[in-house]
Amino acid sequence: MTDYVKTYKCSTCDIAASGRGHLCHPNEKELPFTCEFCKKETDDARHVCKAMLDSIEYICKKCGRLAPYDTQLCEPQLVSGD
Repeated sequence: MTDYVKTYKCSTCDIAASGRGHLCHPNEKELPFTCEFCKKETDDARHVCKAMLDSIEYICKKCGRLAPYDTQLCEPQLVSGD
């Protein structure tokens, strides 16, 4: 599990996010980073890989982006199985 340090204030929702920010509005100054799911180093702040897709649990009610953790979105909502 990755420990996120809340050092970035999201310009969309004003909530403190990790150094990389939310997927809705990422902090591109923290690039490149290593994906915790596929271990690939990437310059894409909104990187999504197959391993991450398999872990998707949340959708942002504001922008529709998907994420495995609620902390990665401005207005997270659980994706229903319906």
